[in-house]
Amino acid sequence: MGKLRVVKAGPMASIQDFGRFGFRRYGIPQSGAMDRDFMIAANRQAGNPENYPVIEFALAGMELEALEEAVISVIGAALKVNGEHVEKACKVSAGDSLKISAPGFVYGYMGMGGKLAAQEDFGSISTYERAGFGGIAGRRLKAGDMLIVDGECGEMSHVDIPQRTIVEVAEIRIMKGPEWDLLKELPSLKTFQVDATSDRMGIRLTGAKLDCDYQEIASSAVIPGTIQLPPDGQPIILMNDCQTTGGYPRIGKVMNEDLGKLAQVRPGKAIRFRLV
Repeated sequence: MGKLRVVKAGPMASIQDFGRFGFRRYGIPQSGAMDRDFMIAANRQAGNPENYPVIEFALAGMELEALEEAVISVIGAALKVNGEHVEKACKVSAGDSLKISAPGFVYGYMGMGGKLAAQEDFGSISTYERAGFGGIAGRRLKAGDMLIVDGECGEMSHVDIPQRTIVEVAEIRIMKGPEWDLLKELPSLKTFQVDATSDRMGIRLTGAKLDCDYQEIASSAVIPGTIQLPPDGQPIILMNDCQTTGGYPRIGKVMNEDLGKLAQVRPGKAIRFRLV
């Protein structure tokens, strides 16, 4: 067992696991951790199976108080316990104060040894706020929330952190989409910036524009990683909380292996596509 009380939560802190699968035909998005590799690392470091739920936080840190002994692991941000910096997973005791810094990229993850208890909907406890699914009452975390785990964790371990680097231009691998042939130019010739309005639903790209024989298409299936091209020529890359159908041309698809890397590109930073 373990219990933490949220003292201060950032504006985008939520409970996430791998997400919901097999329900898109009912209009239910996938949701789940934006950086799956970081989530797995947080679980492994805390001695958990890789698919256990974690706390995902973005652009801001968190403050928590331990109410019971617990094992804590933080990936993508710095952890201090009672003012002392902790390098890897650690055991905290009742009364300990935990401060987690803002993530070094966009998303950071906190794992708790054992299985985090939360609301389950359609086979997942991932928070999907628009429908009130998962997490704590289907919403983001707020001050006063209790984070409780059931069962015991395995052995804490130090794991290799997935490679995420801040570069001038992040290279994102893509495949051709169903409406690829509408394009008049290769997307790889352009450099785009991640817009500040990007969120868990989609990454909006600004700066460069793509020229194409634009056509509205019949509402068709989309998935995380689908690259849609609106009439203004500035692509939108759909992410974990995206809708299940859309009417913009689907010019490409980001490779699943690069979705976490893409999610960690900060607003204002640049990306370039590489066709594979």
